[in-house]
Amino acid sequence: MSCITIRNCCIGEGKPNVIIPIVEHTEAAILQKAAEFSTLSADCVEWRVDLFELAKDLRAVAHYAAKLRVALKDKLLLVTFRTKSEGGSAALSREEYIRFIHTVLATDCADLIDIEFFTADADLPGLIEDAHTAGVKVVCSSHDFHKTPPCAELVSRMTAMQEAGADLPKLAVMPTCRADVIALLAATAEMADHHPETPVITMSMGTLGAVSRLCGEAFGSAMTFANPGAASAPGQVPLDVVNEVLESLHAER
Repeated sequence: MSCITIRNCCIGEGKPNVIIPIVEHTEAAILQKAAEFSTLSADCVEWRVDLFELAKDLRAVAHYAAKLRVALKDKLLLVTFRTKSEGGSAALSREEYIRFIHTVLATDCADLIDIEFFTADADLPGLIEDAHTAGVKVVCSSHDFHKTPPCAELVSRMTAMQEAGADLPKLAVMPTCRADVIALLAATAEMADHHPETPVITMSMGTLGAVSRLCGEAFGSAMTFANPGAASAPGQVPLDVVNEVLESLHAER
């Protein structure tokens, strides 16, 4: 699998890199969490902007992105606006979504930006090109909080993200049975074995899918989300447990 290096953090090699989310609503709480997270054993911090009380105020978003960049020190910063249609807290029109992406890129604060595969639609290749011009890597994401599509569809979706130029295709799906978790892991392994042009991030959500957040090194998922006290999605495992399990599984390989 190809690797991406950002701020001396290599993504796609060895243990999955750990992402922890900032899900607070207020300015003060967001900056307090950023200061706390800068000392934790995690590689990347995701700012879930859709949960911010001023999420649609682009000047405020740019202002606090700059403050986060300073507070997080050397941690990677992933900026995400999770739209309501993909399980987030706020709805945006496509035009509003594109303006949000361009606002974040103009701050020169994000190391990674999340761009939703279906929300961006035909604009996806252009947005990815704009991100690369700004020196920002793209996590291209797709979420299904109701089901797990078949393995072939999962692979097709991730290869389409690769073809559009994404640096890190990401899938999060909800299992309804154990076979769904296996389908997600099989799709992850197929990407690692047959489409290794980019690292990928995959997860099966909920309690049933929690194992998928811990076995990324074996199956090919390059990053995983951990719960540092408040989760941003169902099934996120506590940070200390994630680090312990990732280290144990890595030691056995």
